[in-house]
Amino acid sequence: MSHKFGLRLSSFLVPLVGSAFAANSVTYDFESSTSGDLFDGGGVTGWSQDTSNPSAFGQTFPLAYVAATNFGGGSSNSAHLGTQVANTPDNADTTLTGDLSSLDPIYNMLNVSFNMAVLDDSADSFEGRDAFNVALTTAAGSQVATIGFNPNAGDNEVWDVSVGVNGSTSTTPQTISANSGYSFYISSRDNTTTFSYGAGDGSGNIIGLGSFVAATSLNSITGITFEHDPLSEVGTSAHTLAFDNLTVQIPEPSSSLLMVLSAGLIAIRRRR
Repeated sequence: MSHKFGLRLSSFLVPLVGSAFAANSVTYDFESSTSGDLFDGGGVTGWSQDTSNPSAFGQTFPLAYVAATNFGGGSSNSAHLGTQVANTPDNADTTLTGDLSSLDPIYNMLNVSFNMAVLDDSADSFEGRDAFNVALTTAAGSQVATIGFNPNAGDNEVWDVSVGVNGSTSTTPQTISANSGYSFYISSRDNTTTFSYGAGDGSGNIIGLGSFVAATSLNSITGITFEHDPLSEVGTSAHTLAFDNLTVQIPEPSSSLLMVLSAGLIAIRRRR
C-alpha cells in the first residue's frame, strides 16, 4: 500500500521539479517587422488589434503600426499605438493584445519588462488628452496586473502613473513626461506583485511604484494588452504610445523551493 502511494506521489513530484527548472519567456522586439507594418489584420506576428483601421478619402489611417523609435539606447523598430492626428473613430478605444499562451507560469512567479514613451505631436494645435493602459490578462479578459498612464490635470505634457492588480489601480506619486523613454517592470512572487520603473536608457535608479499582496490569476494569463483611450469627445488623438523590448519571463524558482521538492523525493525513496 505504502509502496503504491510512494510511486504515485513520486510521479507527481518529478514533473513538478522538472517544470520548476524550466524557465520560459516570450519576447517582442519588433525587429523582424518592417517599419510601416500594421497590427490590424494580423500584420504583426503574435499580435491582434480589436478596432479596425478607419478609412476616409480613399486612405486608411492606421491605429497601430511599427516604426523606428529612440528610447535613449539607440533607434530600433517599436510598436506605436495611436495616431497623433485627428483621424480616430469618435472616442474609440483601441487595444493591442500580445500572445502569451505559450507560457506556463507556476506559483504565480512572473517577470515583465518593456520600454515605452508617450509621443506628443507638438505641431498639433489641438491638445487632445489620451490615456493608455498596459495589462496582463486571462483568456476571459480579466486584468491581473495593470499599469495606467492618465493625463495630468495641471500639465499637458505629463501623465500620472497608476498600478494595481485584479482589475483595479491606484494612482502613484510618480509621473512620466511626453517624448521621454522609460522602462517599466512587473515582478510577482506567490501573492506579491511589485511594480517599478526607470529611465529607458538604463541610467539612474529604479523607482518603486508599489507592491500588492493579494491572490491573483497570474498562472492563467494568456496575453498582454496595450490600450489607447482617446479622451476627446470628437475622437481626436494627439498622442501615441510607443513600446518595445517587451519580455515576459517565468523565472526559475528559488533554491529553497527546489530543496523542498528534492527532500520530498528523497523521503519517498527512503520509505520505499
